[in-house]
Order: sequence, then C-alpha cells, then structure tokens
Amino acid sequence: MIQNRKVVCKVSKHLIMWPTIKLLGTVFISFIAMIGALGAENPFPLFAVAWGIWIIYIVSLRSKRKKELDKERLIREILDKL
Repeated sequence: MIQNRKVVCKVSKHLIMWPTIKLLGTVFISFIAMIGALGAENPFPLFAVAWGIWIIYIVSLRSKRKKELDKERLIREILDKL
C-alpha cells in the first residue's frame, strides 16, 4: 500500500510539473516578444507571436484535459459492463 502512495505522488508531481514549465515558457516568450514590440518599427508581428504562444498554451491544456476525460469515460464504461 505504501508503494501505491509513492506511485500516486510521482504521477501527481508529473501532472503539476509540465503545465508549470509550459506556463513559465509561455510567459517568458510572450514577455520577450512584447518588450521587442516596444522598440520595433512594426510591432504587429511580435504581438502576433506574444498572443499566438498563449493560444498554443491554452489549446495544449484543453487537449490534454479532453484526453483525460475520454480515458475516465472509457474506464467508467468498462466498469459499468462488469
């Protein structure tokens, strides 16, 4: 039983770690793009990079959540049949 707790703990750390790393990367990239837009002659491409990276981040989180929900639904269906 103690081993099961360790596995759950490792899984929960993994589930928290990657979205945090993605968030920090997204913040860093969008920050650099916005700072670059301040001095640029044409700032709109850098605005597109800054907003685009946030859209990619949100879409990646939504697709992961959708996969998790699909797995949970599949498990429930299998358990209901038993």
